Amino acid sequence: MQLFKIVLFVNLLSLSVYGNETFQPYKTTDDVPQNAVELWKSYDARAEPLDVRVIKEWKTDGVVTRYVTFRVGTFKESESRIAAYYSFPANNRKNAGFVWSHGGGQRAERNRGRYFATQGFATVDINWLGRPMESDIDVNTNWGNVDPTQGPRFYSKALRDGWKRNLQPDEFSIDPVPSPRNANWFLLAVAARRAITFLEQQPEVDASKLGFSGFSMGGMITALTAADARLKAVVPFVGGTAFKHIDFPGDVRGSSIRAHFKDTDLYSKTIDASAYWPFVKCPVMFISSSNDFHSAFDRIYQSMGLVKHPHWRVSTNMHQNHGPGPEQWVLLNQWFDQYLKGLDQKIPITPPSTFTVKDGMASFTVTPEDSGRLLETEVYFSYDPNSRTRFWNRANAQRNENTWSAQVPVHKNLPLYMFALCRYRLDAPVQLEREQTSTLSLNSWEHSLIPETVDLQQLSQLPKTRVIFEDFKQGTQDWSSRDQRSITTYKFQTPDLDRSDRNQLSIKINPAGKRLSLRLNAGSKFLSQENNLGDFVYVKSIEPGQPQQIVISRNEFKNPDGKTLEWSKVATFEITLIDRDTNQKVMLTSEAGQKHIEFIKLENGTNQ
Repeated sequence: MQLFKIVLFVNLLSLSVYGNETFQPYKTTDDVPQNAVELWKSYDARAEPLDVRVIKEWKTDGVVTRYVTFRVGTFKESESRIAAYYSFPANNRKNAGFVWSHGGGQRAERNRGRYFATQGFATVDINWLGRPMESDIDVNTNWGNVDPTQGPRFYSKALRDGWKRNLQPDEFSIDPVPSPRNANWFLLAVAARRAITFLEQQPEVDASKLGFSGFSMGGMITALTAADARLKAVVPFVGGTAFKHIDFPGDVRGSSIRAHFKDTDLYSKTIDASAYWPFVKCPVMFISSSNDFHSAFDRIYQSMGLVKHPHWRVSTNMHQNHGPGPEQWVLLNQWFDQYLKGLDQKIPITPPSTFTVKDGMASFTVTPEDSGRLLETEVYFSYDPNSRTRFWNRANAQRNENTWSAQVPVHKNLPLYMFALCRYRLDAPVQLEREQTSTLSLNSWEHSLIPETVDLQQLSQLPKTRVIFEDFKQGTQDWSSRDQRSITTYKFQTPDLDRSDRNQLSIKINPAGKRLSLRLNAGSKFLSQENNLGDFVYVKSIEPGQPQQIVISRNEFKNPDGKTLEWSKVATFEITLIDRDTNQKVMLTSEAGQKHIEFIKLENGTNQ
């Protein structure tokens, strides 16, 4: 009888402690789900009241925006609430809507919601990181006794010093045993599902026309939420790729996050995006950059290869890291117009392509459809398994009617990657939130040949056929720019360039009557860890006069740690020209700006 009373007391105590909890803690490792389906099976994002609170409202130009907070759940005896901007057109109609999830270090933005409301969408922009949104509003995201944020630098109520990827328990985790619910990603995915619930309950929203999109970490949140049956389309930006726990071929050091986990198997089956993409039934538009550090290029295709339907596309901004361009951003509008509003945007299919290998040569073909709108077809290839820093060489593709074909040699113990980018004309220019575009671009499938043994040393043994580093005869096709002024390239990572340290950098500058300042930035970030030397800078003033050739040794580049630059360990190379009289950058993406730089070479010099 006494034992019965003790057991009853313990059970009642357990109910009082955990009775209102969103999740009952797993007590043993045997209780922990071993796959994503089991992990989410018993969770109902509609079950708990949202308790929506409107903090402030703005009405401008036919758009209503509300600063709101709503309940995510109760975790460790404390309520978690998230702040957000809810924006919608003041049109007295039920509108298609989508959730936006910002990236790491970012915050919800009022202007973003206003823009999409002018495009006919209702949006809820969740402020999961908890950064201040309005200078005159203190009410914000409050995670209570849990913390899925990035630490006190961004979230004033942070409980940890930084981001928690691993599944191990600590005093702020849901479960006292290793569990996927202890990773920050899980709580953010819960908040994402609650945001869908928020949208579907709003009178201005058509609950049958909901989507989800997010940037960087928000792209990963999109991937972890995309299987929600309420969603009709998703658009992850520069995030959401699978297999983050697996190194690139050739064991590129630092190319995976596996070092963070004691149990990579449980992570891969419950938190990694590879556990979610096979169950996504809605159309997917994956937006990224060719050299993205977060959504590595090859992993995008590995992810889309898991999707069990054909309604997906990929678009990447070339020679760029973590920066989609206008041709990518416009596809968010197009995708949601088509699959949420039901307005046919005539989005071309993924350009059909083929890839064969015979007698040491790889043959690639692509036959884009919708040839009436097709403006350009570009075929790219690389032998470098490090997609974050590889230089995508433009192949010399030959056209035969509507098919482009290219052949490149295959090299022993080196992988080969090939794909095509197809650029299409839009029926009319589209005004985006920050710029305008008349074109969009779509990628073909990325074809790859991965040998059993990958020897990265073989990259340096390939023939050195590139004599001129750049002469701009093809404009800036091998470069990217974030401000349309400075330009950046990964060309130092092309294996056909002689990057011997005996070489010197030669740049011929035409001042064209201007007092200029030349600034060169070289960085090693995202190379294999042993090759990451850090950042280097070179600055030189250039006086008006005749064109002058500047020869720079690698030890003239300055590094804060006193290191010496090595040409083979330059991942990104940026050029900036500043007009010293106006203190303005020269627009090097323009033809006029490019005339200031006649050529760039790596030439034989004295040993450095």
